[in-house]
Amino acid sequence: MRLDTGTHPELPVTLAPRMNALAWAVGLGALAVGAAIWLHAIWPPTQIGYDFGMYLAAAHSVASGGDLYQQLGALTHDARPGSAGVRASGYVYPPLLAVALAPPVRLGLSDQGAWLLWNLLGFGAILWMGYELNRGLRGRADWRSAWLGALAFAGATLLGAVATYDLALGQADLLVTALAVGACGLWLRRNPWAALPLGAAIAIKPTMGLILLVWLWKGDWRAVARGVAATAALLVAPFVVVGARATQEYLTFLTQWNAFNANAEYINQSPYGMLLRLFTPNVYTQPLLATPWLVTPLRALVILGAVFWWTRAVLRPPTSDRALGLGECLLALPLILIVSPLAEDIHYCILLPALVGLGYLAWARGLARQPAAWVLWATLAFFCIPRMQELVLPDHLFTLPGQDNMQIGPLIILLRSGALLYGALATLIAGGLILRDTRTSQHSGTPVQSTG
Repeated sequence: MRLDTGTHPELPVTLAPRMNALAWAVGLGALAVGAAIWLHAIWPPTQIGYDFGMYLAAAHSVASGGDLYQQLGALTHDARPGSAGVRASGYVYPPLLAVALAPPVRLGLSDQGAWLLWNLLGFGAILWMGYELNRGLRGRADWRSAWLGALAFAGATLLGAVATYDLALGQADLLVTALAVGACGLWLRRNPWAALPLGAAIAIKPTMGLILLVWLWKGDWRAVARGVAATAALLVAPFVVVGARATQEYLTFLTQWNAFNANAEYINQSPYGMLLRLFTPNVYTQPLLATPWLVTPLRALVILGAVFWWTRAVLRPPTSDRALGLGECLLALPLILIVSPLAEDIHYCILLPALVGLGYLAWARGLARQPAAWVLWATLAFFCIPRMQELVLPDHLFTLPGQDNMQIGPLIILLRSGALLYGALATLIAGGLILRDTRTSQHSGTPVQSTG
């Protein structure tokens, strides 16, 4: 049943108030659940998230005129196989976040005040993402239906354990995902300002740049040009603020830090990280075969296969069906994780809007009996298991049967270490099938199951 508070002429008059009441109950219930999850993640409020603490330290450095990337000169060299070689701690991101947070810090805002401001910013961004998901997938623009539905979609994206983890750390993954999804909602309505939030997301997390390729695939050159311009401005301008020395230090750091090229840690849930654990000697797992030469061609094969599947699921001609168009954009989110050389466990919160949105699309278009729909819903349920992100760590939570066995234990650990990756692959494959079936039902004139 849709969360629609509008008029239903086909419904008995006595049923309309019940639907109104149900919509309000779902919307306000989602708000309560989302608020409870958020407060649980950041509690106690006096404890600032670890990752946001790094952003805050960087903001203090910019506000005081210090050298933002000076700490990156002291890199830790680790010669252990598969350990990424060169490590770094502290602020290792482009300077946009540090520069954006510097003015309130310079004006005297306390660290606790900055932490509150960060959470309010994240709350607003996720609420906007929920609004765009509701408007794109349900086509409801009246304020009651739009905002009650927005609360429901926003609350659903917070149910995953990785979302709680992201909020607790004060990371920026949920924020940039919300900006990217919101930008796609604006883009589908041909709003020229769509480039701005997407540019900000890319300037914070460059992997979000894959969304620009979605727009390019759809032939919207103007939107791509605006997106590139916004991204360039938001990337370059903060480097001007921090100065030439900090810029040189950061570029030098990037040339030395090879975590993007050799990281076999369990938390690296990209296909590349999994292939390194499978085929290279490393300190984390016993490889299936010591054949490092297989890693690069298999990595290329996986990436090409994922991109090919996406291009088969997303046709180039623009679609007039905004729900289908938004679903095509959401399908790019698991592709980002698969293509990236370093998709850490925390990054997998960007998968949640895709699971929620594509899962809703399957239900709303009468595809509930399709196996692909059940795969999406089962994957979402899997991500909602408390602390599920720790499943990739063999010594956390519990030991699987046979994990301590000398013969099969290493294989079990290898399989377990890719738990989050399997979720991204399942979302990409099942989501593509849902898009295909949605398009097929439209072309064949098959009646769509009513959800009103």
